Amino acid sequence: MTVVVGIPLRPLITSDLPPKLSLNRAYFDAIESAGAVALPIPIVHDPARLRHLYELIDALLLPGGVDVEPRRYGAVARADCNLNVVPELDEVEFRLAEWAMADDLPLLGICRGIQVMNVACGGTLWQDVLVEGVVSASHDQEPRDALVHELDVTAGSRLARILGTPGLGVNSLHHQAIRDLGDGLSAVARSSDGLVEGIELSSNRFAVGIQCHPEELVGKQDWAGRLFAALVAAANQRRDAHDPVVSAK
Repeated sequence: MTVVVGIPLRPLITSDLPPKLSLNRAYFDAIESAGAVALPIPIVHDPARLRHLYELIDALLLPGGVDVEPRRYGAVARADCNLNVVPELDEVEFRLAEWAMADDLPLLGICRGIQVMNVACGGTLWQDVLVEGVVSASHDQEPRDALVHELDVTAGSRLARILGTPGLGVNSLHHQAIRDLGDGLSAVARSSDGLVEGIELSSNRFAVGIQCHPEELVGKQDWAGRLFAALVAAANQRRDAHDPVVSAK
């Protein structure tokens, strides 16, 4: 059976059109290229109904998007950081992330997604790495597929085994980053200027976060395709382990 990867949609609010939900097509194409199919998850306010959707998926991808509300990590929003938050999206994604990590459901967090994973585990974020003086150069640079800095990956980590290289060039489209690491998480990749840009939960089959946008690099950088393929492979392994017919063979 085809692996189903759940992926939350983002609110798109414009002044002249009704509210919409959307997501960049690159995510869907990356999932399909790995042999799976994406199941879009809308904003669902009822936890029981959201859980019903969650039960339909074999893996979860938390994509990029708006900022995590600072109260989630015990902070107050800084006026000089120009945050863009959507509390109802936080409600959906934090529930999904917590369920996935508790159930050992394969989980890949991208950009905002790595930050959601970290905060869900009790970690904190820099609200703006440039404004707060953490780095000297912007980490939010177009075009979306431009390789703008190096990423150093910890040898022997799950992420290193997946990517197949201890160092690589990545794109960079973020202004926030991990500050204090969440419980149980390991920092397994850092930018050339020291930001944590790769994490994993070693106790789980596959719970990996990456700060860059690999979906924009599938077909251009081999390691990007391997990351999505690894998510799908982990989902297949988990499903086989939970299928009594397969397990009995």
